[in-house]
Parts: sequence; C-alpha cells; structure tokens
Amino acid sequence: MAIVADRDFILEGERAALGMLRREHLPSLASWFNDPEVRGGLAHRGIVNVEAEERWYEEMTEAGRAPRPTGVAFAVHAADDGELVGACSLDGIDHNFLRADFGIFLGRRRGEGIGGDAARLVLDWAFRIVGLRNVMLETYTFNEAALRAYERAGFQVIGRRRDAVRAQGRRWDSILMDAVAE
Repeated sequence: MAIVADRDFILEGERAALGMLRREHLPSLASWFNDPEVRGGLAHRGIVNVEAEERWYEEMTEAGRAPRPTGVAFAVHAADDGELVGACSLDGIDHNFLRADFGIFLGRRRGEGIGGDAARLVLDWAFRIVGLRNVMLETYTFNEAALRAYERAGFQVIGRRRDAVRAQGRRWDSILMDAVAE
C-alpha cells in the first residue's frame, strides 16, 4: 500500500487508486448504478437517483469522520490516468469484534483488474489503518469475474446460501467470502 499525496489519492496500487469520495462524483455513480450492463453484476433492483446517492454519501461521510468510524467510503480511480471508475466501502465496522463488510461497484473499465486491486487496497486499509481482523462480502454465482477478483485480492469462500437471490430472470446462490488480517 502506497499512501499518495498527489492527484488527491489516499492509496495507490498497480491498477487502482482510492481517493476521497466527493459530492461531484455522485451523478456519475447514480448513472452507472442504473446502467443495465453494470446492473448485470448486482442483485439490487431499485433505481438510484442522485438524491439517493447523496443520502448514502451523507451517511458514509458521517460514519467515516469519527475516530472509530462505523463505515468508510472511497472513490475508485484507475491508477494510470486517475479516471473515476466506481466506489467501494467498508460498512458496519465493528470495533468490538474487529470486523466489517466490503462492497464495491465499478461503472467503467471493468475487466482491467481495477476492482480486484481496489479490494486489495481496502483490505490493507482495513487491517493496517482501522485495525480490523476480518472483512466479509457477499456476491453471487452469476458474478464469476467478481469471484475471481475477490480471490486474487485475498478473500476466500466461507459459505454458500443456495437459491438465495433472484437476478437475470433466474435463481442463484449467494457466496459469502471473507479475508482475515493474516
């Protein structure tokens, strides 16, 4: 993990750079979230407008500003040119049990390794900066590219909920994955 002062990045990896999530990012995030191609990897069925993104942004900003944050959100950029490509977060940070949940979505430049690199950077932040011991995520069997990216980032499959989600007109298993500080 390299902590970077230039280009407004907090962390920079080989393919991804994490920066401060800013209000001006929200229209792009809302637009990408509703894009049918992006939605193909998500189980979320709602329509997200800028106002909904603003509420999420306010909640995450409030959660992340505390000395012991309950959530932190990052803007995901391509490391090579700084282009905004998505967002990711640690949610439900529990300082008692030293655990949190991870979420990410990319609206642009999927398939370039940016998402997996961003996940690795967030894990490094979670373990080294926040002091967590366990980070968990939930994904779905139809999202094979994400499963591979999460495994490359350090997540391992810990369980499966069979027929747990309906997406793309059929039933799919939900895959639970986690990463530990070791």
